[in-house]
Amino acid sequence: MHSLAQRVSTLSSIVTTFCFAAIALVSIMTLAIPQGSVNSLRFRSSKPIVTLKNTRNYGATKNTPKENARFKFDIVADFSDLVDWNTKQIFTYVYVELDDVFGSDDNKSNKLVVWDKILTEKDKMYINYKNLKSKYSIWDYDPELHGRTGHFKLGYNIQPYVGPLSFGEVDLNNTFTFPATKV
Repeated sequence: MHSLAQRVSTLSSIVTTFCFAAIALVSIMTLAIPQGSVNSLRFRSSKPIVTLKNTRNYGATKNTPKENARFKFDIVADFSDLVDWNTKQIFTYVYVELDDVFGSDDNKSNKLVVWDKILTEKDKMYINYKNLKSKYSIWDYDPELHGRTGHFKLGYNIQPYVGPLSFGEVDLNNTFTFPATKV
């Protein structure tokens, strides 16, 4: 007859195989279900506030300050169409995409996050903020921001309980030019 250790080993092997098969099935089903979109999207931004910072946190070197910028904006977005039975949370963020200062043909751009929020409750997947200050100030390796153009985008990351992460972005159709430095 089989010993107790062999029986436990066989049972745990069967249970583990079943669990991995269930996880694989859930992952495939999540990929097969079409994803919704962001609804009720409205965005309005004021002009960026550019200041000089003489701290190394913003990439400044000794005696050469860097320009950094902050924003104020209004945002309304409904993420409820992106939620399904396998959604754990949605990480949403507003970022600024700056045009390439060097003018290379690679279409490179800088993506700088100015605000983020994690939405965890399935019945509260709606954001509505007025006159919101940016959570993070932005700076670039180029010593000057003034005169450069950029535009806002809304990005999101859907994090499921089981399966791959899915990413998306929405262009907010809001282009701006950095003003001269405010000392």
